[in-house]
Amino acid sequence: MTRTLTNGQVEIELGTGEWTARWKSCDVVLGPCLADVDCLGWETDRRNGAWRVETTRTGARARWTHTDGTAWLELRLPADGEIFEVQSGYQPVHDDRVRSVTPLRGAVTPALGRQLVNGYDSWSYAGVRMDDTTELPGGTDSYWSTTLTTEAGALGLHALTSERLVTRITRSGDLVSVRSEGAPVQRKLEDSWGHENLGADFSVRVRAGDAIASEPVAIMAGPDPLTVTERLAALAPRRAWTGPPATGWESWYYYAILISTGRLLENAQLLRERFGGRPGFDLFQIDDGWQEAYGAWWPRERFPHDFGELVEQIHRLDLRCGLWLAPFMVEPGAVGLGTDHEDWCTVDATTGATLLDRHHRWALDASNPAVVDYLRELGATVRGWGIDMVKLDFLYEGAQEGVRHDARVTGTQALRRGLSAFVDQLGDDTYVLGCGAPMLPMVGICHANRIGHDLAVPVLARAYGQPLTHGWTGWKGIKAQARQAVARWALHGRWFHNDPEIVMAWGSDGRGGDDGYSLEEAHTQAVVAALVGGPFLLADQLSSLLPEERAVLEDPDLLDLAWDERGFRPLDLFEHADHGVQHAYAQPEDLASVWVAERTNGTVVALFNWTDHAAERTTPGGTTRTIPAHGARVLPA
Repeated sequence: MTRTLTNGQVEIELGTGEWTARWKSCDVVLGPCLADVDCLGWETDRRNGAWRVETTRTGARARWTHTDGTAWLELRLPADGEIFEVQSGYQPVHDDRVRSVTPLRGAVTPALGRQLVNGYDSWSYAGVRMDDTTELPGGTDSYWSTTLTTEAGALGLHALTSERLVTRITRSGDLVSVRSEGAPVQRKLEDSWGHENLGADFSVRVRAGDAIASEPVAIMAGPDPLTVTERLAALAPRRAWTGPPATGWESWYYYAILISTGRLLENAQLLRERFGGRPGFDLFQIDDGWQEAYGAWWPRERFPHDFGELVEQIHRLDLRCGLWLAPFMVEPGAVGLGTDHEDWCTVDATTGATLLDRHHRWALDASNPAVVDYLRELGATVRGWGIDMVKLDFLYEGAQEGVRHDARVTGTQALRRGLSAFVDQLGDDTYVLGCGAPMLPMVGICHANRIGHDLAVPVLARAYGQPLTHGWTGWKGIKAQARQAVARWALHGRWFHNDPEIVMAWGSDGRGGDDGYSLEEAHTQAVVAALVGGPFLLADQLSSLLPEERAVLEDPDLLDLAWDERGFRPLDLFEHADHGVQHAYAQPEDLASVWVAERTNGTVVALFNWTDHAAERTTPGGTTRTIPAHGARVLPA
């Protein structure tokens, strides 16, 4: 016997251990859908159970429970709206090891077309994909969220939390599965700074009587894929920021680790002189190179022994001071955690040795209370230095799966536990920017998060014979970063502030070769960063900028567009799609070219030309402009 739940906009038919959802607004159908548990000890018929339905003024809840009481599936349909939630779980009667919990596996009709893919972390590919079943026979993976198009409308799937497990959404043909599992194995790709995610090699111990549940997933369908994506993203419980803008300058992309007190203060003085009349453009972020080693977070000898003295010098210039750290990263053999506390690090389950990430570094295991205490003390130390902003890098390391101090703790749990211990010491007036981080676990902890990989190789690294470019910097870096920005546009102001990386004009006179930027490219890079609406940080050596480069970076009309929680909307996002295996540096075959942004002074439209020759672009209002190669133009809407 079947039962039906409905609120007038969504109709859910309950079958024998399965369910099917239909939306009135667009005739999209999802189902029949089943739930599943991948574990060692439970292999009974997944359909053997019964539904129980409860209805209140706020909506209806349907819960299916297996006859042995160990597995369950729950649907939550509010009294109004086109969004409902699904979640499943497992409670073993004997100790067990669980590999994944699947709250949803079913078909979509009409046939699926293009898919918006969200990568696992900051440095994972995000973009719009075709159905690549022939090229990717295992299906296309999206983490945390996805939007799929059909002829009748769009279907969106969006994990609401990531407290314990990673939500991996796989599309193969017209079939969709949603699994809660461990963090993916990450493989470095040759001849690229990029990597690919290979799915989880994972199991977690669940004791008899304890429970493990999937992360809840919100589901919606509607006629417009942009609206579906934005409405689902808005459900995340983000950490709001009411302080000053994260706009200013940072040290990495010119100096790399070759920073010093003198070099920093020279740029701090110029930042103040050139931008002192622009309120909020006063963030001075010190990046990698100040510390003794990764895992030894105290100043190296070319900085004051008390790092707070340098921070105070920056404050005296009427600037705020930001600081880069990688709190979970441990450099093997370094003086500090690398020699003192290897036993605090995650262990490789295959080799039994300390786990090495793709950069050949160890990672702290925050399932260990001693590690949590250490991170709490490190956060208090940073707070004591007077830091106004932190950029926390390589955070994926804390979530890697392996043998942990506490076998019941997943990588995601450990990451959030350790990161929260650090961040809680900083206070609400310290801006927290995540980087190299799993996306959804940052929600509620970080104010901002990177949405793409590094844009360039530091200028001084080239000078010292370490280009490491593999052809992925300069214009190619801008183009790849723009694809990441359009694919993750809906996260800005909903999950956190999207960090588009930096803005540079170095090399317009040709001295940078393919790694530098023409004036047109520098302007395009600045338009991307401004419309994204998150952190806007310059990265050149300010004293070496040419007058024409300064004119691009200091354009007041452009800077007026920066830093706005409303971000932008890529109107033609789903008109462009990629093929084949992708990584964060992969060059898009085509890319959204019409971005609309609401700002205080009105609505603007940015028209981009991602090609190598001049091309015409048209605004939604019908205005056509010829845009030069690699160029962008901002017009009133």
